[in-house]
Amino acid sequence: MSYADTLGMRVLETTPGRTCVTLTVTRGGLNMHGTAHGGLLFSLADEAFAVISNLEAQAVAVETHLSFFRPAREGDRLVAVATPERVGRTLATYRVEVRRGEEGEVLALFSGTVSRREKETSTPP
Repeated sequence: MSYADTLGMRVLETTPGRTCVTLTVTRGGLNMHGTAHGGLLFSLADEAFAVISNLEAQAVAVETHLSFFRPAREGDRLVAVATPERVGRTLATYRVEVRRGEEGEVLALFSGTVSRREKETSTPP
């Protein structure tokens, strides 16, 4: 079971132009204030970032940033919507909006850059 599975994440859409990943905030994801832990929101955004950045290349994060705007609460269905800002040959930068529902308000904004290279292809022996 992966980390994303453990947190209850589910991929809704995955294309090079838009990737969406969702999870529902449970009691186990709350912080001491009774709102969703920042690490939970980061994990959701990072999963969408990882999925979209590895669709057409092998990618590894080199820099990320997350700004929090509004709290999420237990029972909220969160959706991370990842889109490319710029995709080059060796570097790519993506924007991920963490929303309450697919069209709801933006709770957090994530940006991340990956180092990328062509996917290795297997050759017959």
